[in-house]
Amino acid sequence: MSYFVLQTSFGAKLVSYQLSKLSSYTISIGSVHHSFSTFYELVFDDVVVNDNNQEIVNVPKLVVGLDKSDLWQLSHFNYVTVINGTINTTQSKHYAFSTNTLKFVNSTINILANNGKDKLSFFKINGGIQPFFSSGGDKYQFDFTSQEALVNQIPIKSLLIQGFHRDGITTITNLGGNIKDGFFVSKLKIQADNILDIEQLKLHNIHFQSTDDDFFDKDSHVLPKLTIKQLSIQESSIQLPNFLMEKGNIEATNLRYDGQWHFEQGSFIFTAEELVWHNQLFSSVLAKLLFQDQELIIQKVLAKWNKGSINFSGKWKDNTLHLDQLMLADIVYEIPENLGQTLLPNIFRNIKLDKLNIFQSLIIRKQSDFPFSLYNFQASGKDITLAKAQKLGLFSGTVFFKSEKASLNRIDIRYPDLVLKFDSDNHPSLSFSSLTNGGIIESRAKVDLSQNEPLSLQFDAYGVTSLLLENWKLIKQPPNAMNYSANLHGKLQPFNFSGKFSANGYEYIINLAH
Repeated sequence: MSYFVLQTSFGAKLVSYQLSKLSSYTISIGSVHHSFSTFYELVFDDVVVNDNNQEIVNVPKLVVGLDKSDLWQLSHFNYVTVINGTINTTQSKHYAFSTNTLKFVNSTINILANNGKDKLSFFKINGGIQPFFSSGGDKYQFDFTSQEALVNQIPIKSLLIQGFHRDGITTITNLGGNIKDGFFVSKLKIQADNILDIEQLKLHNIHFQSTDDDFFDKDSHVLPKLTIKQLSIQESSIQLPNFLMEKGNIEATNLRYDGQWHFEQGSFIFTAEELVWHNQLFSSVLAKLLFQDQELIIQKVLAKWNKGSINFSGKWKDNTLHLDQLMLADIVYEIPENLGQTLLPNIFRNIKLDKLNIFQSLIIRKQSDFPFSLYNFQASGKDITLAKAQKLGLFSGTVFFKSEKASLNRIDIRYPDLVLKFDSDNHPSLSFSSLTNGGIIESRAKVDLSQNEPLSLQFDAYGVTSLLLENWKLIKQPPNAMNYSANLHGKLQPFNFSGKFSANGYEYIINLAH
């Protein structure tokens, strides 16, 4: 009689009541079915589990294989199959049960993590766990596929998860899925302290975009402590407010994250079809890096930039970039406004350069206060400081500049030659010479920023109109002459010089222009 009662609505209510007594949940069962052909199996329809009026389980069909050794206990089963069900995980205490096999068929699971900050949803899940313990088991294996998953609203198609759990460590032997037109695969271990030990992570044709300036800080809570032994990113793109990578490829080893990234005793190879960093476009980029004892060794960086090429090598440590060599060729570079006031990122707080070479380039400044162009521009130098306290400039070293022709504030000159040197007290001196309008210009200057008038300038011209001094904003309305010299001192500002002007055996006193 009890067999037939069990398969009535009354029997379903009775089972619901008994199961509810065994847990902190309210359990409702629509109906119960049994067949003698599957003697040890029960089928439950419309199983709903609520926790404080919140639905956490809704299963249209639940198949339970009873434990043959003890049919009437409700804590261990041979198998449990969830068909077309929806499960919403909570932090509440679970109903304690175990089963040799927990299987899902076309089901949905929603998980809240990090105190509800992150949401994971898995749709059309198929697969299972062997064995399963609701309180957590020491040994089990799992194999799942999900037609679609959402990780914080990021969709993943055809997700596959396979692995096992032993001695407190979860080993995922195969993790993979499709993200839009790309895919990822990985092998990893989740240690007992929840640190991720990722043996391999490969991403192909992945496209990531964010408009948040503080993206890395904002979402840092998502990442647990982790290590990555081998990272491979292929044909992928990343777009952030000040960074863009198109068709990028990255091969990296031995990465670690504990709130910030560490690269220890590893390597990093990077290529990209295009890279934009703070509005600077680089193409055909190649970078080969090594990490040793908290120092980044730059073996090689090559790129096309401003219609030419750039390459350098060196090392980086403690926010100081020290380049062994920097070479630029065939570039067309327009000097931006307020370049000297630009602050570099703190990771490039200081930049030092052992050797500099610039070949056959065009340098342009379009600002109306003093425009200039340098054609077939070349430069070389050594022991140079290019940045100090995040500010760009020339702070030490020796640099030679020359050009085939130039235009300085709309005055054409030929073969300009400039030498910049710093003495032992780090005071710069300049020597300049050029041909113009059939004449010759020679000039020497020294700078001492500790003085009220830091610039002293000796200017000699032969066969050159003295109006050049006004055109170059040195002296207003100088005396007319073609052969002359000027001994000036003042500040690094237009028409802010005083001194003497000598021509044709006469000397003139030059006062500051007001």
